[in-house]
Amino acid sequence: MKAAPKKILVIRSSAMGDVAMTAPVLAQVAAAYPEVEIILLTRRFYEPFFDGIDRLTIHNINIDQGQAHRGIKGLVRLYRELRRCCPGVEMVIDLQDKIYSKLLRKFYRLAGVKTFHIDKGRVEKKHLTAVPGKGKVMRQLRTSIDRYADVFREAGFELGTVPAALSFYRRERTVPAGLGFSKAVGEVWIGIAPFAQHQGKVYPLEKMQEVMRMAGERWASARMFIFGGGEEERRLAELAVAEDVSGRAVSVVGRFGLREEMDLMANLDLMVSMDSSAMHMASLVGVPVVSVWGATHPYAGFLGLGQAMEDAVGLELDCRPCSVYGHKVCWRGDYACMNDLAPEAVFERMVRRLG
Repeated sequence: MKAAPKKILVIRSSAMGDVAMTAPVLAQVAAAYPEVEIILLTRRFYEPFFDGIDRLTIHNINIDQGQAHRGIKGLVRLYRELRRCCPGVEMVIDLQDKIYSKLLRKFYRLAGVKTFHIDKGRVEKKHLTAVPGKGKVMRQLRTSIDRYADVFREAGFELGTVPAALSFYRRERTVPAGLGFSKAVGEVWIGIAPFAQHQGKVYPLEKMQEVMRMAGERWASARMFIFGGGEEERRLAELAVAEDVSGRAVSVVGRFGLREEMDLMANLDLMVSMDSSAMHMASLVGVPVVSVWGATHPYAGFLGLGQAMEDAVGLELDCRPCSVYGHKVCWRGDYACMNDLAPEAVFERMVRRLG
């Protein structure tokens, strides 16, 4: 671009996995344009995703759409706070394109600031998730990471292909002290992230426990760490640990902050995850992921950074995918995409990856 803006505002506050996928693009922009200051409007909880990116600031306003920034009045308040705390913004990059971000960028545009926003490919995704025989088109769509980069390209930033790995995340990361032990020589550490926000993306826990049983038999030195969040997931994880016959399963649900979880993930040899934030967190720290897909599909563009399509496990059903985000109720009523997926299929991919 002829003259890069000195300060840009980037908007992306949800969902967790989507926020994580902005990191490689922002890292590329920061490296290519060191003179540009990047202000990121997101939740402060997500700050660890952006460790090591120079000239990037997580805005000190913790966006709160539930209370302080709710509704039109709340968004006007947020806009005024942004203008007061971050003067001199010359460009707005909206990677969210939801009602609140549309209004924010309209406020900026009325003030003479250039704005650009993501094309989410809603029409393409509608065809991808259509009912069989009613316009369904199965093809790989542009990834979310590439769509993020496209916004910057439209804004005039010259970016090449987004790297499949982020070097500053690959540094040695110490196991959290609260874990109580470190990785012994010859041990295989496997992450298990069996939970997701929506039922269409959750593999039945009893099937994942069978996967864990087979892994314990295959790799005698294996330790398996169960990841998740919230009280119910903590309860289920502890139940799975209690029933693990190997005695080498550990629940880390609720034990660590986000940065410490990423430190632990960086020491894994493999992550087994749903189409969820755990897949993207493991991807950021360069860990291979065997991902399990039910109602959703990698074709929608949400496969983790640098992950291989052959490591994505899912049944070949003509109804898949029925949803981009997995939130729709199964129109068949049986969630066959998850309930009929054999644990052996997941375990086979683990063996292929770990040997």
